[in-house]
Amino acid sequence: MSHGVLALGVAAICVSGHVWYLPACIDLRASQDRPGSRRPAAAAVLTGWVSAAATMLLLLAPVAGHVVAGVGSAGLAATLTLAGRAWLRRREERREAESRWAALFPMPAATPVRRTEDER
Repeated sequence: MSHGVLALGVAAICVSGHVWYLPACIDLRASQDRPGSRRPAAAAVLTGWVSAAATMLLLLAPVAGHVVAGVGSAGLAATLTLAGRAWLRRREERREAESRWAALFPMPAATPVRRTEDER
């Protein structure tokens, strides 16, 4: 398969990916209005799409295949790193929210159930 066909396929995917990268751009611009985990998640989305676009451009250029693979691998590594940071931050936010709700509405202590002789 020629590099032009591969680049055309990646370009079609990048154009159709606007449903992911446009909301990610909005999340980055509205930084303080969103939870803290949304920024690294949006950065991960944008990094992935930028690396896909860079790979598409390299497929059109007369470069060696290992250069294209290197750019794609570096973009994937950066995307996974940012996604992992977002996942860890979201987990911290959930724990914090659970502790706040627990402080607001404490659960009553469980009382032991006493059984009679007939129930045993």
